[in-house]
Amino acid sequence: MTVSKIYFSYDANDFVKEIAKKHTESDITIYGRKDGDDTVTIFSPDKFPDKIQSLTDAMFLSQSSLIGVNNIDRSLGEIIIASDLMNKENGYIIPGNNIEPSLLDRLLKGSVMEKYQRFNGKPMELLTFPWNHSWETGGKTSILIDHFFMVKSVGTVALGFVLSGKAAKHQSLYLNPSGKTVQIRSIQMNDIDVDEAPAGSRVGLALKNVDVDELERGCILEEEKRKPVESIMGEVIYHRAVPEAMRTDGEVFLAGHMRYQRGFLKGNEVVMDRPILQEKEYLLIRPNAKPRIIGKIKL
Repeated sequence: MTVSKIYFSYDANDFVKEIAKKHTESDITIYGRKDGDDTVTIFSPDKFPDKIQSLTDAMFLSQSSLIGVNNIDRSLGEIIIASDLMNKENGYIIPGNNIEPSLLDRLLKGSVMEKYQRFNGKPMELLTFPWNHSWETGGKTSILIDHFFMVKSVGTVALGFVLSGKAAKHQSLYLNPSGKTVQIRSIQMNDIDVDEAPAGSRVGLALKNVDVDELERGCILEEEKRKPVESIMGEVIYHRAVPEAMRTDGEVFLAGHMRYQRGFLKGNEVVMDRPILQEKEYLLIRPNAKPRIIGKIKL
């Protein structure tokens, strides 16, 4: 059985480099490893804490976390809040030598990270641990795009993950939220040409009928055309660490599904500056607040 593992990592680059090779680098760095048919992908938020969406984009797809704790600071606090709100319940903490265990225990108490295993072993040992996550191999095709560029003699190339179904050569899909129809000209996995890629695969797609300037992180290739919405309505849930005085209407940014868009919160509705795809939930961000991640809106 093929296994595809996706980790989020923070402050653990030396650890990660012993497991996987650097593949793609921007505000997030993506590392990859292939053992037979099994793959490991690791997202690291290299522009965090300066850029909060670097954190939310890197964490979104992860099924497990690798958190290096070398300092007890605001950044670690935002990692804890994001992990809670995004329900990232599985992970490992790699404690630094100067971190007092009892202090870390008190900080993590009541959070999902309280359950994370303290890990002091060698990086490669991590790959031997049981893995209980699976992908939706059936159903309709959904491919989330995270990077894109122009390649001479090839054209528009997009990198991303097959979230469900499978990607197939010559397949026509809708590029949501624009709704434009595009075709997959060719597929690569780990620099090898393939005719199709199952759910869980990281893929490079040569696309027909779309230019690079029509793409953005968080675009989704799907079998159905979806109309973006002007506002998001749902239950607003604030994190327990957010003071009551910050639980107010006003400007917010929605973060999730590798998107980061501005809107205005009023009650249980966020009116967007520009249309957004309606998903099950988004984080609520206030870039100038402390903490910046204040909660989420859940449909």
